[in-house]
Amino acid sequence: MNSTTRLLAASLVASAIGVGISSPVWAASDKTTLVVMIRGLDNPYHADYAAGAKALGKKLGLPVDVLSSEGNSQKQFSDLKAEIAKTGGNMVVNVDPNEAPDVVPIAKMLESAGVYWVSWWNKPDDIKVQDYPHWVAHISFDAVGQGYFNAKTLFKNMPTPNKGSIIAIQGMLSNNAAIGRFQGLQKALKETPGVKLVQWEAADWDTNKAYEITKQLLAAHPDTAGVWSANDNMALGAVAALKEAGLAGKVKVSGTDGVPDAFDAIKDGTMSSTEYDDARYQAQLGLSMALAAKQGALDVKATPAKYRAFLIPGIEVDRSNVEKVVKDTVSKMPDYDLKNFYARWVAPIK
Repeated sequence: MNSTTRLLAASLVASAIGVGISSPVWAASDKTTLVVMIRGLDNPYHADYAAGAKALGKKLGLPVDVLSSEGNSQKQFSDLKAEIAKTGGNMVVNVDPNEAPDVVPIAKMLESAGVYWVSWWNKPDDIKVQDYPHWVAHISFDAVGQGYFNAKTLFKNMPTPNKGSIIAIQGMLSNNAAIGRFQGLQKALKETPGVKLVQWEAADWDTNKAYEITKQLLAAHPDTAGVWSANDNMALGAVAALKEAGLAGKVKVSGTDGVPDAFDAIKDGTMSSTEYDDARYQAQLGLSMALAAKQGALDVKATPAKYRAFLIPGIEVDRSNVEKVVKDTVSKMPDYDLKNFYARWVAPIK
């Protein structure tokens, strides 16, 4: 392939993801692998990561590999090491680390291999994206805002609005999303003195654990008026426990992520709300940014700090808009506009 052909191929691919290109540093014949690292395909939210990546790979004619850690950080590390060896480092990565501490070993492996990457959700506060030349960006949804919205909506939908006892189901305790969402709950509680959190337990994002924990907490607190959950998978476990106790619908449950069963639960009145985090967009945005950096179309070093670590919004969903959100956003694969990587930018992560 001569230099003119390489430039044309690179320009075509860059155009497909909505960015320009200044030099022929990457060509379609290189077949850069698009890699997404997720917790597990059994989670509909993470399954959407894979779906989004595969749609982008099809659009660009590039291979896609999905690395599923099954919640095991050591598996996550070994799978990444194997992927680097398999591709010879000719890859870009969009990663949702299991927990914040996992970011540093992931960063070391990818930086050593010269692989451009984007992370989501989990990052230690003292680790700066700018210190790693191939770490294009760290992006997250506003977890505090999510926890707050879902808590306030839950409180309004309790048998006596804004009054009564609630229990809470936490996620993984060292997970940034879980931490932020719980902070949002605490903020809502401070603003609503009539609501009291009587007990909370961590279910590690797992539906079955949440089911068992909710059963135990309901036995200990039979006057529970609401269940706040840090994500939809656990919320659905709580709904199952409430159904078994004959309380589903009377005692509402809140969640976050926007998985299909959660939308159904909002429609039937057993869940009060969720916030839809579009993992398909997450995968395509992260991979497009990393690919643009690999191509030379995105100058990582020159990118302002506020665009290296930032928040984007989810979609707040309750019974008033659930039908519209499902119809317009969830039920089909959108053709995302990726011309502006920062179109949904809300605020920097400090």
